[in-house]
Amino acid sequence: MKLTMSNLIFYDLETSGRGENHKKTRNGQWDQILQVGAILCDENLVEKDRFEIKCSLNNTLIPNPSALLVNNLSMTTIRNTNNISSYRLICDMLDKFREWGSAIYIGFNSIDFDEEFLRNSLFQNLHNPYFTQINGNKRADALNIIRASSVFNPSCIKTHDVKKQFSLENLAEANNIDHSNAHDAMADVETTIDLCKIIKQKTPDFWSKSLETASKNDVANYIQNRDILCHHEAYYGKVYTYATAHIGSYSNKNNAEINLFFDLKRDPKELLDLNITELKHINSDSKTKFLRTRRFNRHPIFMDKDYAVSFPQYEAIGMEELHQRASIIKNSNDFKMKILDWHQNESNDFEQQISQLDPFWEESLYSLGFASNKDQMLMEKFHAADWNQKPIISEEFEQEGYKYFAKKIIYEYDPSLLDEQDRRSIDQDISKRLTSSNTEKWLTIPEAFAAVDDLREKYNEDNEKLEFLDDFNDNLEEIFKQFESRLLTS
Repeated sequence: MKLTMSNLIFYDLETSGRGENHKKTRNGQWDQILQVGAILCDENLVEKDRFEIKCSLNNTLIPNPSALLVNNLSMTTIRNTNNISSYRLICDMLDKFREWGSAIYIGFNSIDFDEEFLRNSLFQNLHNPYFTQINGNKRADALNIIRASSVFNPSCIKTHDVKKQFSLENLAEANNIDHSNAHDAMADVETTIDLCKIIKQKTPDFWSKSLETASKNDVANYIQNRDILCHHEAYYGKVYTYATAHIGSYSNKNNAEINLFFDLKRDPKELLDLNITELKHINSDSKTKFLRTRRFNRHPIFMDKDYAVSFPQYEAIGMEELHQRASIIKNSNDFKMKILDWHQNESNDFEQQISQLDPFWEESLYSLGFASNKDQMLMEKFHAADWNQKPIISEEFEQEGYKYFAKKIIYEYDPSLLDEQDRRSIDQDISKRLTSSNTEKWLTIPEAFAAVDDLREKYNEDNEKLEFLDDFNDNLEEIFKQFESRLLTS
């Protein structure tokens, strides 16, 4: 199938979070984008345009010191980068993306990291969080393509026999690509494109095939009327292959569609008459697990069923038996409904458990649902308005969460534009959050001090890193004094 979309946008984000210990900052609810690098290419991966922007650190968060070490962005630098705010970075980035038109957005490990970070950043800055999936846009992940290539075309991309063989740095080195400026957004984009060029040049059919499933609708259309589906999954740096038959879908706690597939290594005849408890027990054991899950909106890559017999674990079964097993799944509606009901009921039970919690607005991307038509229009009005008009518009939102984000945006720009009550409320809230001595969902100042100490111990013989950490610590002490002062005067 020929690739029909002529625009490919390769992009990368450098952020304030997700360093060596990224448990708190995986999806960006409590962090920000610091740098965007993006290159627009045509379908032949020829560059047409590029865009790069950096911004200063928000006044309402503490960056992860290990993340800044990875990105080589000092605390002094990001506190004094320029007069570009996080809000302006997001707006300028979207303006450029809209100018480029509909495209497939491709990053390296972007589905797991960049896309979730981008969604939260768009959401908290009053933009549609699903920008890369609407208005004709689609999304793909170069890491996913490279992993798939490693099992479907193993001679295409070279890898080192090391633990992190699929890291961008190791892939660049193995394939003789200069990546001397690693973890700079634009440098990472250029390296990602170079890797994709190798795949496209050596295996053009595979490259086109890998982009056929860059949207939820594309995937649904692809699997329709296909009895056997070959795909891969990656765990802890290793890539595994599967031949499966589609069962159906259910909605998880975030109302996301999860598709279930039956692993044809198992003979379905042995399972058809078992009850749910028995099926759960069998599926809970990695040796007897028979269900695989795929998210259609996360760029799953499927290949022709002929690959099945090239996988060692399916070769002995043979294509004829695989077809018979797939046919049984296709025609066993009661069994499929039993599987789907089991998963949907578990999801509903979990949703009821978490519904009693009171999440912060920063965590409400999925629970809040889509903005009303009125709030969507108010977002556009807010972005177009002068700063002295934005506080007035912020009060007009129907959804309290959008009022909160609007006022937080204004607070970052100029707190004096807010009325005294709102300004004091945000002052006190942010100060209490960041100076907390408890274990919080966000990075606190005491935790950041502790992280600096740990990193100093780790790099005690690296003068350059120690100087970097001293700079971070000095800035952190200054920020801590400012927040302590606010708490005393509020």
